[in-house]
Amino acid sequence: MPLDATRRRAAVLLGLVGLVAAVEWIAAARAYRSILGPADWDAAAAALAALPPDEPVLLADDWLGPTARRHLLPLQRSLGRPDLHGAPRFHVLALGEALPADLRADLGDLAPEPLGVDPLGPLTLHHFATPSGHVLWDILDQPALLAADRAGPCRKAQRTWVCKHGRATVRHAEIAYRPRRCLAIDMSDGAALELRGRVDLGARLRGHLGFTDFNGRLRNDAPAIVELELDGVPKARWLVSDNQGWAAFELATTPGPAELTIRVTNLLAGTFNPGGYDPETRRIPCLDLRAITEPT
Repeated sequence: MPLDATRRRAAVLLGLVGLVAAVEWIAAARAYRSILGPADWDAAAAALAALPPDEPVLLADDWLGPTARRHLLPLQRSLGRPDLHGAPRFHVLALGEALPADLRADLGDLAPEPLGVDPLGPLTLHHFATPSGHVLWDILDQPALLAADRAGPCRKAQRTWVCKHGRATVRHAEIAYRPRRCLAIDMSDGAALELRGRVDLGARLRGHLGFTDFNGRLRNDAPAIVELELDGVPKARWLVSDNQGWAAFELATTPGPAELTIRVTNLLAGTFNPGGYDPETRRIPCLDLRAITEPT
């Protein structure tokens, strides 16, 4: 094909690509143009302010999250919740469906009972009750826990335990493409973090373990081990891999005070790349654990 004809053909193809891109941009702009004005946010803020502060408020539409959390403080407090166990009542702010797949996954085996709906212009505030007890104790809010690794006690600084073989920090992390607030345990290969303290137990201990972040999960699929002891007696042991996502585990307990020991071992903390194993590029397990009462 002559050079001029080739150039004309390339120019035509490039023009078609540009036209398609322009059409897509216009369509996206129309689809996601703002449908919520200041009055709508004010109405939502007033409705959320009237709710009990200890009842979680969730957002059904993830794509609206950054804007909604900027306007509505209760949504910020609920960001990164482990799940909906331990919340006898909760509320969902939605543009469309009230319980999309992500929120149903957080419910697990709980069957929510609708309690009512408040229309707020384009938004709707849904109210639910669940057959779930209350949270008595949360590992993320207990800085008095003692921590150690195989080299001895760890040093506590605010929300971080600093150990000889790594550290553990309470923070938000991306796990299975969702934000979770959890204890990120960044220890060297095969090193265990042990947390110990006196805890008021309810009917069960419920926890989760997942791995952050996306790139780390792509390059390392080794499991981690979670072990629980009560008053020095081993009670449960779970092997968790990253293909389980935000993996839930539970242990039935007798209500009352007990000495709780949690041990997490990351068997392989680094990641693999074309050059081989890299122990410095980390894939970090993240833990949450709560004591929950019997449902009432």
